[in-house]
Amino acid sequence: MKILAFLMLIIVLAIAVRYSRYFPDDKGGLEDKIQTLELTPMLWACDCTDWVTDEDYEKYYDDIDDTLLARNCVFVEPASPLLKLPDTLGHFKDRIKFTGQFYKEKGFPEGYSSVQDPEKARVFRYTTYEVIRSNYAQSTELLKNKAYSF
Repeated sequence: MKILAFLMLIIVLAIAVRYSRYFPDDKGGLEDKIQTLELTPMLWACDCTDWVTDEDYEKYYDDIDDTLLARNCVFVEPASPLLKLPDTLGHFKDRIKFTGQFYKEKGFPEGYSSVQDPEKARVFRYTTYEVIRSNYAQSTELLKNKAYSF
């Protein structure tokens, strides 16, 4: 009976390690520096990091396989559930000013889950945000009219 319990424990631990992206990860605490970043969402065809600065986009947008651009994208994480971005934000060419801090280590935002196996990335934990530009209306209209060219 003890052997069966031990084997079950090993199996559970193996599964937890394999699917650790579903569990909160230790990102090493927050950096001391508080920053304000203007970010634009990247609409990748994966569950990858999805926010980038205009500077990094301009610098790496012509990278043939997008690896440099992807490495410079970040996840964003609200410091409170009350700060969670509404579904109307995060559309093509939106621009949002976030104030907060990066975690010291790469990881995933709190509550993140994926059926894919994305790489860990820098996570910016924001305490405030300001909408600079929202393209929700334009994105909704394009989808409604099935006009996908930009």
